[in-house]
Amino acid sequence: MRKPALLIVLLFCFATPAFAACTITLRWDDEPPYFMVRQDKVVGIDAALVREAMRRLGCELTLEKLPWARALIELREGRVDMLSGAYRTPEREDYAHYSTVVGLVSPNLLFIRRSGEEGFNFSGLKELLESDFRLGAQIDVSYSDEYSTLVQNPDYEKNIQYLSRRESLWRMLARDRIDGLIASKLTGLYEIRELGLDDRIAPSSLVISDKPAYFMFSKESVDVEFVSDFDLVLQSMLDDGTYETIVNQHVCALSQSEQAAGNALSPCPLTVR
Repeated sequence: MRKPALLIVLLFCFATPAFAACTITLRWDDEPPYFMVRQDKVVGIDAALVREAMRRLGCELTLEKLPWARALIELREGRVDMLSGAYRTPEREDYAHYSTVVGLVSPNLLFIRRSGEEGFNFSGLKELLESDFRLGAQIDVSYSDEYSTLVQNPDYEKNIQYLSRRESLWRMLARDRIDGLIASKLTGLYEIRELGLDDRIAPSSLVISDKPAYFMFSKESVDVEFVSDFDLVLQSMLDDGTYETIVNQHVCALSQSEQAAGNALSPCPLTVR
């Protein structure tokens, strides 16, 4: 009687998907509406998307708070498995797998002081960096392919103020210590409102990049088959409406607030692709 029972157990074990017992560590930081802390819990678009994806994959999710530059090192070494909101670069492709499914795209914009809006007439990043414009940027963040190329030029880099945290850059912009900084549209609008600076800071007309950002996985700790499984789950979330529901849960309140203030933002419900 014991042998058939044991055989059934063994067959069940081998039929279970390889990712059933996995644990994935996701990097996060204060980047609303993608990651933020509410009632002692990390919430936000990316937090909710990955939690749901890991639930469907049968994986346990752990979160580790790290600044971006440090997170890239930890991912390269395999101590962190996964990052979100990452642009593709040749350097990163050496040590990271990328997901291929794209949902929400929030362009990177240049934010400036409202007092400088009338005289703002820059049409490109190169023109901006060739002027005496003081740009604020986060360490090791790639805002666009053009940005990554231009900052290699010492003549341009001297006008850039690098810090690890964006909150400090917003405050520097409000105090006229820099003239602008680059941020995702949704993140920028959210953060300046939370800091009480939306009457002093606004997005400019200069779009730095409208390329999609991806989920990125460490080649040291995650195999390519898992990334393929993750993409299948992410696509299923797009197909069944889960992805759009999660996005709108975190964006609609911001959208309504900004529209009431007279600022343009995509209407709710926000369409994802």
